[in-house]
Formats: sequence, structure tokens, C-alpha cells
Amino acid sequence: MKAITLKLALALSCAAVLGACSDTAGTEAVESQQIAWRDGDVNDALAEAQESGKPVLLYWGAEWCPPCAEMKQTLFKDPAFIAKTRDFVPVYLDGDTQGAQKWGDRFGISGYPTVIALSPDGNEITRISSATMASELPDLLTLAAGRTRTIDAVLADAKSDPKSLSDEDWTILGGFAWGNDPARFKENGSEADLLEALAANAPDDALKRRFGLLALTRKAEKEGDGYKLTAAQEKTLKDVLPGILASRDETIENRYELASMGGPLVSALPAGGTRDAMAGDLRKALEAIYADKSLTLLDRTYATYGEVLLVKGTTGLSDELKAKVRVRMAAIDKAADDPIARKSVISYTAMVLDEIGDRDAATRVLMAEIDKSASPYYYMAIMADRAAEDEQPEKAVEWARKAYEAAEGPATRVQWAVSYAMTVMDQTPKDDAAVEASADAVLAELAASPDGYYQRTQSAADRWGKALVAWSEEYGGSAVLNQVEARMADVCAKQGDKAEACGGWMKSA
Repeated sequence: MKAITLKLALALSCAAVLGACSDTAGTEAVESQQIAWRDGDVNDALAEAQESGKPVLLYWGAEWCPPCAEMKQTLFKDPAFIAKTRDFVPVYLDGDTQGAQKWGDRFGISGYPTVIALSPDGNEITRISSATMASELPDLLTLAAGRTRTIDAVLADAKSDPKSLSDEDWTILGGFAWGNDPARFKENGSEADLLEALAANAPDDALKRRFGLLALTRKAEKEGDGYKLTAAQEKTLKDVLPGILASRDETIENRYELASMGGPLVSALPAGGTRDAMAGDLRKALEAIYADKSLTLLDRTYATYGEVLLVKGTTGLSDELKAKVRVRMAAIDKAADDPIARKSVISYTAMVLDEIGDRDAATRVLMAEIDKSASPYYYMAIMADRAAEDEQPEKAVEWARKAYEAAEGPATRVQWAVSYAMTVMDQTPKDDAAVEASADAVLAELAASPDGYYQRTQSAADRWGKALVAWSEEYGGSAVLNQVEARMADVCAKQGDKAEACGGWMKSA
């Protein structure tokens, strides 16, 4: 059985007068502060779980993924979490390892990162929200490790009779990765409807507010650059937000929702004293998150983003706020002093700078990271999107091509090839040669991964195929489409049990 470890920032030293440290002592000290991951071998982990009776803790991520880096930088270094993983068989599944996307299909996971607790017989007990604080996770994992009741059973009861849920069920639902389970919530609005029902039936006020806010962030409708709220939604916001903001614990637990949607939701309220008061309280809470150095750099960056969204939607950005944001983002950049920390947060600092309209500063941040990062293709893809926003089509295509060419890992290369091809069709749709060249890139990556047409790879390829058909119909690209379909048929023939599903978008299928 393979086992790998994530290295922590650990300095081991021995006084010279005591002589050299023994290898055994050093090994034990290091291993006590590392997670004994099984590297990608899920079958092996499940077999060990059945033999030992231990549950499985499955991590699914990717090297380029900023939230994954955040998890590695924080949670995976937390001593209490590390200690608790010894009650599990922990398996580390990188999305680019052989067979990883197939496992993603089996467990219904696609978003990076995902952490799932499985019973010894391989059934899912829960998937854990990446927003859960490290201090809360040991208790949640202790609960998950002792359960045989599956998350499917919990969700079924939550839908049919939420009053029948036990206290343990409510704890599991409170720490569940809402928004990261597409297989169980395929129907549009089904997750939001369930969250509303949970909010109405939760056994304590904090959970009621948590579920109420989660439901509201999903049900509020876009209107122009902002959102519009129904009268019932306005009432929900007024009911849940003050209680959350009055509690530091609840503010921290809901920090991502407050940062991403707090401002837009408050801005959607009618102008007046109520909105002003709620905006003031929300801004104070976001300021407090930024000031709290016990929180991560990403938490603090995202809180600043939330403050910018709030002020933009209510009073408008001032030069004073813009200056404050620039100082903060420079401080975050300086504090992110190792590669994993930078990967977790730097793209978000650029996002915040873009949000205050400082495109030049954001560009400098991204360009500097392209030179520094071990995953430059991630930042190149952002540059492609920004060029498209700035109506620079040739530049957008160039960045997308560079990003694809630099990408590493089979699933990642498919995803980046698809992004390149979609950018070409969107930005230079009349260039048949460019469309065909970008299609060749997708086909080459799919052909390089026979029996790999699962989960993220399948989703990306299907999205590209449907876009290609639409492009052909709008721009008279039947000749290109016919050539691509012929080659796609050859690729699909090598996709094992996915051969029939592969290429379902083709007109010839």
C-alpha cells in the first residue's frame, strides 16, 4: 500500500551539545504532524477500511486549484484535524491521476476540493463543507466516524419529514457541503427548496439562520448588475441577517455567503433606514473578519471583496476605500510568502483589485504570478477571460492557447483545451481555421486518455461539443464539424464503458 504525506512547515533542530538527532526520533516527530494519505488508490483504501472497520476520508482536488491550496495550507496542517484522520483511512485523490475522474463519477463529485466521509463499506456518510472551521471539524469527523446512516438517508428524511431528523442528522446537515453535490440536486431549485424547508424546521436559531441565508443566496434572482428580492425574501433577509451579524461565531460560519452575497442582497432592499442600518452592520462584520489575523489570508481577502460589493451597491466606491483596498491587497500579497499560500489567495487579490476598477494593478499581480507559479496556466486562463471582457478577441485567444499549452495533467489538459476552443468560438467565430485548430487540441487530449471520459472530463467535452454544433449552425461551419465528428467517433470508440455516452452531442450520434 502506498502512503504519502503533505509536508508541513516544520523545523526540527537539536542542540549541538546533545549530538545529532536520531533518524527514528526525527521520523516520529514528522509523522505525528502529517496526514498518512493513501495516494490515489481508492480501491486499496476501501479494502483496508473493510478489513479494519475504519471509515474512509476521501479528499478530491487538483494542483492548480486555489481552494485546494487553501485547504492544504490550513486544514491539513491543523494538529487536531491531523490527529482525527488517524481514525480514518485517508485517501488523497488528485483529479489528474489515472482513474480519478471515474471515481468522481462513482461518488458524484466534480468540484475541487471535495472531502467525503465514507463508511467502511464505501457508502457516503457526508461531504464536508470547505468553509467549516478547523476547530469544528474534529467533532464533525468524530460524529461521521461513528455513523452508519448514509447522507442519502438523511437527505431523504429531510425532504419528506424534516421534523423526524435527529440531533446528529442536524449536525451533519449543518456541516454539509451545500452547493457541491450536483448529482443529488439535479433538478433546478431542488437544493434551495430543501434549504428553505430546513430553515423552517431546524431545532436552533443559528441553524435556522444558516439555512435561511443559504436558501436566499440561491433563490434571489439577478436583475441587471444586482439582484431583486420578493417581499418574502426581503422579510427572510431582515429575519436572518441581524442575528448572524450579532454573533461572531455565526458571522465566521457564514463568512463566504456574507462576502459573496451579503452586499448584493442588502443592496436589493429598498433604500432607507433599514437598508442603511443593515449595510452598516454588515460592513462592520466584514471589517472585523479582515482584522482577525487568526483567520486565513483568503478569508480576509474575501471579506474585503464583500465590503467592496456592499459599498458599490449602496453608496458607491470612494477614493478612500479604493486606497484602503490597495493597501490591504499589497499586505496580503506580501504575507503570502510560500508557493501554497500564494496559490490559495493571489488570484483573489487580483479579483478584488478588478472590482474597484484598478485593472492595471490586477494585471500586474497576475503577470507576476505567471512568472512565479508552478501552475502558470491558471493565471493565463484568467488573463484570457479578462481580455475577452476588455473586448480584445485576439489577445483572449492567445492567452487561452498559452494556458492550454502550459497545462499539466490529463484531466486538466482536457479542461484547458476546452476553454481554449470555447474562447476561439466566442471571440473569433469567423475564423474556421482557428476553430478547427482548437478542436484538434480537444481531440488530442481526449485521445490521450482512453477510458477517461468521466466526470469533469465528460462535462467539459460535452459542453464543448454542444457549443461546436451551435457554432456550426450559426456560422456555416459544417465542414469543420463533419471532420471533428469523424475524429470524435474514433476517440469515443476507445472510451470503454463510456463509449456510448461519449460524443452524444454529435449530429451523427
